[in-house]
Amino acid sequence: MKYLLSLFIITLFSFSFTAKEIIEWKNINTAIDQSDKDDKPIFVDVYTDWCGWCKVLDKKTFQHDEVVEYVNEHYHAVKLNPEKEGSFSFKGKDYTYDEYMKKHEINSYPAIIVLHPDGKEKVFMGYRDSKSFLEILKKYKKQVD
Repeated sequence: MKYLLSLFIITLFSFSFTAKEIIEWKNINTAIDQSDKDDKPIFVDVYTDWCGWCKVLDKKTFQHDEVVEYVNEHYHAVKLNPEKEGSFSFKGKDYTYDEYMKKHEINSYPAIIVLHPDGKEKVFMGYRDSKSFLEILKKYKKQVD
């Protein structure tokens, strides 16, 4: 009985310390540089600190195992808060975060921007559950491959 109890406790501890895989978030400049080298598209999570649906997206969609696996394998992932200071260059054009949002007419959050190193960009507005988020990423990937 002591042996079974010990085995149960060891098993329980090993599961509780197993790290769950998470999306590998990068800053926009790093993602663009890496995308130029490996030709992987980038997905940008446009969020704000006060956005409730952005928090739901983080908690549910971006922690779903299938989403994490697919994003890490096929995309460079970026979180971008347009209310913070920052800038980057994409395809020879310099942008502040705010200018980039205005270019895409983003005025509500969350929003997802997918972009390819060849310059193709697409915007998806609003919250997405894991299933519809994966559909977006898979469909976009097929279009640019």
